[in-house]
Amino acid sequence: MSTTLATHPVEEPDLLALIADELTPLGIDLADAFRDACWAEALANNGLIHPCRVTARLVERDPAVNKQRISAMWSTAAKRDGGYLDNTDVSAQIDGTVSKGNGNKSTTYRLWRGWVGGAE
Repeated sequence: MSTTLATHPVEEPDLLALIADELTPLGIDLADAFRDACWAEALANNGLIHPCRVTARLVERDPAVNKQRISAMWSTAAKRDGGYLDNTDVSAQIDGTVSKGNGNKSTTYRLWRGWVGGAE
């Protein structure tokens, strides 16, 4: 049995991929906006991307955006094949105004894969 998304069937759907919804026509818009927000952060910070700043950009664009979908997109963006971000060991404080209840926690920066001073 397979799960059918709007564009094609998926034999073994990954839960995060289903939540991120980067394959349906409505999902592609947010996936593109997510990638654009990551790129803008990379340009502003020498390739480093703070997850809270990406979320803040997307919330500014659409205050009703589903933050769980944004969270799920990080794993797709950093996957080995087809991803465009790499995980780092550089610690980043979570912004409690963007991620309610998590202001005392930390995450890590991501790095735009293949970053060479603004060239993709």
